[in-house]
Amino acid sequence: MTTTLTLRPDPAFDVGEERFRESVLAEGRLREDDVPVVLASLDRSRQVIAEVVAARAERTPPPVDGPVVVIGMLRTGTTLLHNLLALHGKLHGPKLWELADPVAASGDPARYAEVRDAAQRYVDDYNRKAPDLPGIHLLHADRPDECLRLVVNTFHSMVLEMRYRVPSFGEWLRRQDLTVPYQWHRHQLELLMSRRVDADGAPLTPVLKCPFHTWYLPELVAAYPNARFVHLHRDPAEAIASTASLCRAVRGARSDDLDLPEIGAFWRERIVPLTAKLADARDDLVAGRPVLDLRYRELVADTEGTLRRVLDFLGLPMSDEFLAEVRAYLSRNGRRKHGVHRYTTDEFGLDAGALRAATSDYRSRFDV
Repeated sequence: MTTTLTLRPDPAFDVGEERFRESVLAEGRLREDDVPVVLASLDRSRQVIAEVVAARAERTPPPVDGPVVVIGMLRTGTTLLHNLLALHGKLHGPKLWELADPVAASGDPARYAEVRDAAQRYVDDYNRKAPDLPGIHLLHADRPDECLRLVVNTFHSMVLEMRYRVPSFGEWLRRQDLTVPYQWHRHQLELLMSRRVDADGAPLTPVLKCPFHTWYLPELVAAYPNARFVHLHRDPAEAIASTASLCRAVRGARSDDLDLPEIGAFWRERIVPLTAKLADARDDLVAGRPVLDLRYRELVADTEGTLRRVLDFLGLPMSDEFLAEVRAYLSRNGRRKHGVHRYTTDEFGLDAGALRAATSDYRSRFDV
């Protein structure tokens, strides 16, 4: 239920910001000229939360109760599926510019171009700093993006560990309860979605995607009790190595001092325990909410057939118009269209055989 009371940011957000600030400045190995950029991003997160408080004091947006949430480890095909589902006329994948400024997204459409352009300038600058990133994970202001940005604004997100070397912040984060940060995810998303309607004026259903949600499924379900999940699966040995490579590209945007075996060990230590938890209790973690399990290999080998399964699960039609848009998207965004993702398992100090042995329960349960 959407609250009608005046919102107040949780004091834990200030603690999270201070923990992150101390960690990134002491441990992040940032380039000197990138320090002001990183600190300015903290100011921006606080500003977004303040703007959300002010906007919701003026009006209560319609509730977002039953989003579609694409989950799974990083590098399992979640981005591809998210982008394709967002083409459907009954769904809305929040775009990067909307996530960067959810209050503006809920406001005057005359400002949308201005906000979109500002977001694209950020993307263009980031890609200059991280030139390998487009070949791994393409960013664009007008494309659907990961809703992790809404949790980042509370300073309680694992993506900060992806972007920066912040071990002490990460250790602090793993001791925190993210129930309140996920409630604030909803407070922001409801504003963002308040003007998103279909051709008949009916509210669109948000389709969300963020691999980091997979670590915090109970908190996500507490915020969205009627969520429906599509869970992507891939051999963890492949996913962990690919994630380490993504981390190298992202951290390289702000640092030249990258320890690749340390990065590999970091993601092994984060993902292997997650696979054990999912193998043992995934259905309990989502409190029995509907879940459709898909495999990365299925999505890649039979994209259209996989989409039909997803739409059947969601009770949505596979229209000719949607199918044409899917085919056009795949033609524009085929493999290697935006660059080549090159990496090896060995360069990150990882052993594929050992990873497969450590994740055997997960691979058996989810048939990867």
